[in-house]
Amino acid sequence: MRLAELRAAVSRALTLLVATTAVAAMAGCAASNPSPLPPASNPANQTVAPPPSVPLPSAPQLPPPQTSVEPAPFAIAAGPDGNLWFTEFRAHRIGNITTQGSTKPFELSVDVLPERLTAGPDDAIWFTDPAGNRIGRLDLTGAQAYVPLRTEKSGPAGITLGRDGNLWFTEHAANRIGRVTPLGTVTEFVLPHAGGPAGIAAGPDGSLYIAENSGDRIDRMTVEGRVDEFTLPNAGSLPNGIVAGPDGNMWFIELANSRIGRLSPMGELAEFPLPASGTPLSITAGPAGAMWVTVPSAHAVCKVTPDGRAMTFNLPDTVIPSFIASGADGNLWFTEPTGKIGRLTPQGGLTEFPVSTLDADNPHGTADANAGERKKDLLVSQP
Repeated sequence: MRLAELRAAVSRALTLLVATTAVAAMAGCAASNPSPLPPASNPANQTVAPPPSVPLPSAPQLPPPQTSVEPAPFAIAAGPDGNLWFTEFRAHRIGNITTQGSTKPFELSVDVLPERLTAGPDDAIWFTDPAGNRIGRLDLTGAQAYVPLRTEKSGPAGITLGRDGNLWFTEHAANRIGRVTPLGTVTEFVLPHAGGPAGIAAGPDGSLYIAENSGDRIDRMTVEGRVDEFTLPNAGSLPNGIVAGPDGNMWFIELANSRIGRLSPMGELAEFPLPASGTPLSITAGPAGAMWVTVPSAHAVCKVTPDGRAMTFNLPDTVIPSFIASGADGNLWFTEPTGKIGRLTPQGGLTEFPVSTLDADNPHGTADANAGERKKDLLVSQP
């Protein structure tokens, strides 16, 4: 499945689930505790190979930007300022929300479609812009800068901060991994085999771990570009989101199998079925030393402990948890396509906050009125 098809499928699923009535605040989500889940016993296949030349697939096609300013938050990540930051890739906007629930929008240039984002080492938010084939930087004041990528139509997707202080990102359409320094210098690494790199995360060993969703494998890549491949037991698993767990392992979701996977530093793979029925969309390492996974179609968030024990927080039918991140306040925060950000406590208490398109610092005008001034920022550098 190509990333464009995956985005379209997720978008269609979320659209069908949007309720006609908005809920401002909910609390006391029901939780259930199944028995421990047995891990899969299949060992990983590990190979090390130099990167050969591979044909570049065409770039994924994103939907056109929305002309409406109605909020529709997408990806979310913890920021360097203690707030949560989120993208609205169907608009031209990135926003933040404090742990008290106040939101603030930052309008981007009209040709920018921000997708995934992460906090950088420089008190800024870095994000992928597949429409512009570039990496963007947004500082805490709203100033923008962009780094164009060398490979045309590369499809930048996931992005993370590496332990080396650089930003690392996947190029889904070009089968490459990119690195950009805080000063804007870009380096690209071709993966050994075509596989549609999607999610990316830094591991405790300093390597980058990549989920190849069409290749059904997890890659481990050193900062020098050496790659080890770990093939999943089942074909068509579609691994996507990946994060470092508090137990020293890497954890990832499988879109097609409704499973969560675990990869040890020694390359041992284990898989655990999720108790909520539906496609898992996003994963984060969160409170209680657990992994937390959203299942939008089930209106649920699953908690999985390092030994595979799982429980489900069943949310109201009007709540559609999409992308999820851990906040500095010890809670889970997730986006909803209905224009809200949800906060879930480790005990299951839910609160929803509407996303505003107005800038509290400019209450007499919309954030769009400030966009022109912010568009004057220069590029960080040419690649």
